[in-house]
Amino acid sequence: MSDAINIRTLAPGTRVMLTSGAEAEIVSNPNDGVWLFARYVASTDDPALVGEEEMIFAQDVVEVRS
Repeated sequence: MSDAINIRTLAPGTRVMLTSGAEAEIVSNPNDGVWLFARYVASTDDPALVGEEEMIFAQDVVEVRS
């Protein structure tokens, strides 16, 4: 099991990998420890998501890219 990710420390512009295998870039972080607002930059399962913004649940973040 990997270390937990403290999403409160993630700034806008940070890219994250999600449980779905998609990659998203944080647009806004309300610092509530539960949600992030992010824009999809890559999604092999659903290419139509690329460019879309969505609320991302903290537990769906599996890796911080940059």
